[in-house]
Amino acid sequence: MSHSRLLPILALLLSLPLRAQELDDATQPEPAQVLAEVERLVEDLGGESYDAREAAGRRLLNLGEAAWDRVYEASQSASDLELRYRAAELLKTLEKKKYSPIRIWEEHKDIVWAVAFSPDGRYLASGGGGQEMNGNWTEGSDFSMRIWNMKDGSLHKKLDGHKNAITAIAWFADSSRLVSSSSDNTAKIWDVESGKVTATLLGHTDRVSAVVVSEDGTLILTGSWDKTCILYDARNGKAVKQLDPPHLGRIWSVALSPDSKTVAVAGDHPHIRLWDLEKLAVKKELQGHSQAAVALAFSTKGDRLLSGGWDNSAIVWDLEKGMPAKVLSGHTGRVEGVAYSTDGKRALTGSLDRKVRLWNVETGELLHVYEGHTDAIGKVALSKNGKYAASGSWDHSVRLWPLPK
Repeated sequence: MSHSRLLPILALLLSLPLRAQELDDATQPEPAQVLAEVERLVEDLGGESYDAREAAGRRLLNLGEAAWDRVYEASQSASDLELRYRAAELLKTLEKKKYSPIRIWEEHKDIVWAVAFSPDGRYLASGGGGQEMNGNWTEGSDFSMRIWNMKDGSLHKKLDGHKNAITAIAWFADSSRLVSSSSDNTAKIWDVESGKVTATLLGHTDRVSAVVVSEDGTLILTGSWDKTCILYDARNGKAVKQLDPPHLGRIWSVALSPDSKTVAVAGDHPHIRLWDLEKLAVKKELQGHSQAAVALAFSTKGDRLLSGGWDNSAIVWDLEKGMPAKVLSGHTGRVEGVAYSTDGKRALTGSLDRKVRLWNVETGELLHVYEGHTDAIGKVALSKNGKYAASGSWDHSVRLWPLPK
């Protein structure tokens, strides 16, 4: 069979619906009977009968991950070169299906700036606001935060209260509350079940662009375009300390180390500053980006920091040395969203190039590129269980992606 005759088959395979994905199902070893079926189907894929080849391709595609290893093996080492080619083409289709969005939420009316998974894995929160049309910015009208049920994709709560765009979202460790920052110069603490605001954090005089919560849930840190960071007592919403990072300009991102002793701050300046929270003094300056650093995330152990910048790169920092451990290059637009996996082995980046990239932090290897958004990507997130990634976009959508095992 010629390669050109395979194209209609592959087009048909690409049009097939995704397999239903149960988000709560644990991964189980493939039953022996399924593996036996896969073996037979791969043989049929290299057979003489056109109908048998077509049927085998469709069935292998429907089996998805169960067929992955054997199809990959055939694509690399089959003695029949025609079978090797067919397996390689089918593998491309399987990969597209394997990494297609699990869910797409399109209820937001404006740009989605922020996404965040709840620590218990039950919810995904998203928020945004504002629109860009023909190069002109408008405030937009949708300043609501939405909390989605991970199990079935339904809307759990729609939270209204901000008067301008939501810029960042952070959860408390017990998943009962979350905090949002906004261009209305405030941050708000919300009760997830009631959907009510329990405290409004005041003190900034310009857009609050970033917010994080300490691991023990007692502190909230914000960063603002007014060039300051404020530390709040999460129990009463009162300001405790103010940081005035010199020479950084507008603050774009903040991160709090797991032990709550170190604050990382990124702004209009390429350098990232690490602050000793008790002494309110700069303890280290990280130099590596050539343009503004605008996204930050600490590793779970606190020994690494991930940053994204307007130079189209992300950097994994060795904090003991104060030097880049890895530079993650490949994006063709500003990197405005970064996330660290719980096990510290993978990083997720989102960019104005409309792509989400998954990386091996230890080697710097690119593991996968997620495509599908039709406009720039803002924040990205990784679930604590290591199964899912999320991205928010200027195309007004939120996408939930599967992570490779």
